[in-house]
Amino acid sequence: MGTSGSASAADTTLFLSDIDGHSLGTMTHLDPDPDTFRVCDTRADGYGVTGKLYVYIGGWQLRETKADGGDAGCGYFDYNVVPYTAKYLMKICWNGPGEICAKKEFTED
Repeated sequence: MGTSGSASAADTTLFLSDIDGHSLGTMTHLDPDPDTFRVCDTRADGYGVTGKLYVYIGGWQLRETKADGGDAGCGYFDYNVVPYTAKYLMKICWNGPGEICAKKEFTED
């Protein structure tokens, strides 16, 4: 299942849920420079989640990937999001069987 949509600037959070509405994970863009992305596995099911960041330059291009699961805390990576110049896409997927993903486009103003 999951969710999709678009957002603009500031902190942006993407929520991943299964078909029954149980939370599986989150991916958050933390806006202050340097731009930081947090990927969190929120369900202790042994599978974890993977977050990906894409930028649109003549098509969606993968820029960063971060997995989380099996430990306390979340995974993080930094990526410089450039204001006014590009569209970005966050995508988070559950690493278990089947394809459960959520995605959200955003820009930074």
